[in-house]
Amino acid sequence: MKLMTRFSLSHSGTVILTLLISFFFIYEGARLTYQRQARLSQEQQISDLALAAKESLVQHEDVAVLNFMKSVVRNPLVVYAAYSNFSSGTHTVLPQTLDKELLADWQKSKPADSSASGSGQPNTFRLSNGLEIVEWSSTPRLEGHAAGLVRLGFSKAALEKDLAGQTSKWTQLESEAGVAALIMGLFVSLWLGRHLAAPLKKISEGTHLVRSGKLDSLVEVNRPDEIGDLARDFNSMVVQLKELDEMKRDFTAGVTHDLGTPLHAIRSAINYLQAGDAGPLTEKQSEYLLMVSNSTGNLTAFINNLLTTARIEAAKVEPYPEPVDVFAHVKELVDLYQPQAQERGVKLMLVKKAPYISLVADVTMFRQITLNLLSNALKFTSNGEVEVILSEENGNFILETRDTGIGIDPKHHQLIFEKFYRVHQPTGSPAPQGSGLGLTIVKGLTEAHGGKVMLESELGQGSVFRVTLPKQPRRI
Repeated sequence: MKLMTRFSLSHSGTVILTLLISFFFIYEGARLTYQRQARLSQEQQISDLALAAKESLVQHEDVAVLNFMKSVVRNPLVVYAAYSNFSSGTHTVLPQTLDKELLADWQKSKPADSSASGSGQPNTFRLSNGLEIVEWSSTPRLEGHAAGLVRLGFSKAALEKDLAGQTSKWTQLESEAGVAALIMGLFVSLWLGRHLAAPLKKISEGTHLVRSGKLDSLVEVNRPDEIGDLARDFNSMVVQLKELDEMKRDFTAGVTHDLGTPLHAIRSAINYLQAGDAGPLTEKQSEYLLMVSNSTGNLTAFINNLLTTARIEAAKVEPYPEPVDVFAHVKELVDLYQPQAQERGVKLMLVKKAPYISLVADVTMFRQITLNLLSNALKFTSNGEVEVILSEENGNFILETRDTGIGIDPKHHQLIFEKFYRVHQPTGSPAPQGSGLGLTIVKGLTEAHGGKVMLESELGQGSVFRVTLPKQPRRI
């Protein structure tokens, strides 16, 4: 999972979790607030009713308390209001339909003569019709004695419905605000993710470019934080790598040039001695000269490879295109390697999939590409097959080498085209270690023609190298 996606998901998850926790606490806080307000309202109503009853007791007239009771029962939350005058023994219940049921237990509800003016806590019970009641009561006092009793019965279901209605309004507002905050949080998460991932992506792209050999690939990240420090360290590393690469290139060019002159002299001297110009040679002397000649040839080939690689890296490889008799050149090289193939028990075949294959390219470079691929295939194949295939596809020339050798692990596919990179062979493997320059040269010369090299291989399943070249050069 990408860093930006991971950061956005984690940040969004944090935002959502924070909103849910906030929603829960705000919802519960609003609910408790509305419950407290409802309770205070009920206490205020019973207190006002008790005050109206006390006024009626003082005036010896029940008009004030009855009028207040009529106004109270209009409240949809109130089921009934009741008043009892202890001195006159009268009891009033509104609405009157509940008169008998409430008066049945009136006497047992009469409080004792004490200093308390009410219970302070509501009483909950059910009426005969199943309606659950929350009842508040209070005792008006005259001269320190209980003079009457007032009761207010609230519907518990109506109270809960009213509470739910109040909290639902708050919940709706909170939900709208939460959705707005969530959307804003998601946008902020995406922005922060991009803000953090964008410079890291640039650095990642820069590492791929540096790995491919482009040592002038600096990244532009203008940040004062740790990511900016990382980018600056990366650029500093690339600059140092470029300087080291230039020093190495100069050293390679110098060494190969300095070695080339004495090697040429040695080669000339060997040819002179082998021709017998310096006198007859014994059989042992001829054998030693042949060994020296072969070693000198191998060293010369290695130096030439170094020079070719240095020119490729310096972008100084310029093809000289001309019509190429593809089949004739490849057949010549295949015939050249037939003795080596027979010695290794390899069946070496050349396959031509088109009657006439045309190509305009640098002949020397084309032969070098073919030679390196063919040599590489034979080197890692024993008692198997190597097939060289010539074909055309989508207006391009195709050169393929297929072998049944030891194969290449996919993790090495990109690395084997790098200079001096060699796949470690297991102990006892018949395949010799090369210089690590052959495939680098193949890739460099192919790309110099505007082509590309592809590899298909699995460990133990052989390898297929496919070189695609345009039939006509980009510039003639």
